[in-house]
Amino acid sequence: MVRKRARIVWSAGCGIVLTLGLLALLIGDHGRKDKPPGRPNALTVAWSFLAPGRASDTVDVAPAVSDRMLAIPQGRTLSVVNTRNGHLLSTVRSSDEFQEVGLSGNVVLAVPRKDLGLQWRYDSLHGYDPATGRELWNTGDGDGGQIAQSGGGVFRGGMPVLAPDPGPVVEAAGDRLMGLAPRTGKERWTKRMPVPARCARSEPDTSASPVYPYEVAATRKYVILLSSCPGTAVELDAVNPESGDIVWHKRLGRWDASLALVAARNAIGVRKDGEFRLFTESGEEVPRRKGDRRSDGWPLGEAHGVMYLAETHSSDGQQADTSHAAQKDSVRAVRVDTGKPVWTRSAPSWFGGRELGRGIITGGVHTGGAYDGDTRWSVGDARSQGPGASNLMDFAGRTGSRVPWPVAGTFVGMSGELLIIRSEEKNGTRYTALRPGHRVTDEESPVALGGAKRKDWPHACGLLSADFLAELARGYVKVPVKGSRTVLGTQLPHPSGCRFATASGPDSDIFTVTVRWVAPDAKAARTYAASAVPWGGSPASGGRITAAVTEPQRGLYLYTYRTGLAQKPIADATVVSGRYVFGVGSVSDEARAERLVRRVAQHLSQHAGPGHTP
Repeated sequence: MVRKRARIVWSAGCGIVLTLGLLALLIGDHGRKDKPPGRPNALTVAWSFLAPGRASDTVDVAPAVSDRMLAIPQGRTLSVVNTRNGHLLSTVRSSDEFQEVGLSGNVVLAVPRKDLGLQWRYDSLHGYDPATGRELWNTGDGDGGQIAQSGGGVFRGGMPVLAPDPGPVVEAAGDRLMGLAPRTGKERWTKRMPVPARCARSEPDTSASPVYPYEVAATRKYVILLSSCPGTAVELDAVNPESGDIVWHKRLGRWDASLALVAARNAIGVRKDGEFRLFTESGEEVPRRKGDRRSDGWPLGEAHGVMYLAETHSSDGQQADTSHAAQKDSVRAVRVDTGKPVWTRSAPSWFGGRELGRGIITGGVHTGGAYDGDTRWSVGDARSQGPGASNLMDFAGRTGSRVPWPVAGTFVGMSGELLIIRSEEKNGTRYTALRPGHRVTDEESPVALGGAKRKDWPHACGLLSADFLAELARGYVKVPVKGSRTVLGTQLPHPSGCRFATASGPDSDIFTVTVRWVAPDAKAARTYAASAVPWGGSPASGGRITAAVTEPQRGLYLYTYRTGLAQKPIADATVVSGRYVFGVGSVSDEARAERLVRRVAQHLSQHAGPGHTP
């Protein structure tokens, strides 16, 4: 009987221990939902979507991205993509090019750009069903469009459409804000701005632009209104987009020289005369130390009682300087209740904005393959190396080397945990979703090389044999390109760039060979190379000077690259050979230089891949 009772007690004890163990695992997993196993140092492709038309052939309008959808404006076409799987939800077509797009209340918002000959007009707003692409409502045309359904507000189109989750808020005539029902476009409410339309100047200055007394921004839940004129108190209000009611109000003191409002998904920042103040979406101000207030920055978001922000400090500790030489950029985590720093990390090379995703902080970094705006033309330079890249940082502040993308492109934003990257190809614009993760690395396979080993990168000067060079011209000399042993901050065993020149020949005999990238496999090499060519027009040259890209054989791209202030044309080539991507560049676009570049590129495509010797 004693043994039986002991067995019962032992079994019950084991059951309790097992239950507690399972609970601990579940709690542990829940507590780590924002922390990937190990430092984030890898990006894997979740999905890829090819939108029709190239971004450089149309007005460069930023896509709109949320945790569920991506709205892609391409001239007169708007593609709506499900960001969970990359599938096309719908396509919207318009008689005018889209100037602005947004996502709010499960509706796609769009402002078309109407061509009036000598000027453009942006005064109509349209709402579309993302599932079907069907137009739900519009504000009509004219000098301020009347809402098509019953209401009475007049859309003015003077400021960007604010798109918090509960529904859009727009600027209406008469210096008013107007809330719209997302599915019908009906006016929910209108509210007059709390101050006059223009601020009076202490001294008349007819050449200066008028000072507007308010700024607006949006978080996920609210519209944030900052209002004041120089020398008066600053008023900060959070407005409910469904009712127009003020949820909370702050009075921040007077300002004199500068005032700006910045907002993230669930955080607000106010820059006032060099002072930077932070607020949660619920209106709680984050205490800041005296030295921290004299910095410039913007909030990234708040999670689990911690505020994450990007900051720029001047070298002398005073008000932030705008010159790069004087700036020290960092990402910081502080406790919301006390303002106490949790961690600070240096981030000197980030650009194109930093964003807070699901458990990750990221953005684009300066690389030869990361382009933005008018610098998109630079990807065609055959001397540039590597695709775009991101710095990945988790909420614990763990970070590492730059992590390369599979393409040369632009960081669009975060959709949940996914990074959305835009790149251009021959027949369209590709959007790639990348999922952060962790992989085991070693000294020979650094993160920045995307899975390749250092020894996989060949010596650029050894890619062309003496016999082949003799066929081109007599007396070629090989000169390694200075600094080409470093790619994306990683040291290589050999130079990855080499300049070839003859002792007495013409300039058209000079050319450069660059190992642009060593991809994990041949397919990845073709994907990167297709995005590293300057398709479409050159924005820096008015958008009408094309690269004249030709592809005489698969994986061999010949084109004209324009460089310098004078936009001097030179013959270039990008070549794929197995998992290797090479660049060939000349110093002119003369016929002799073009023939030379073509011949060298064809030789590399056939003799520089795996299993071949130079």
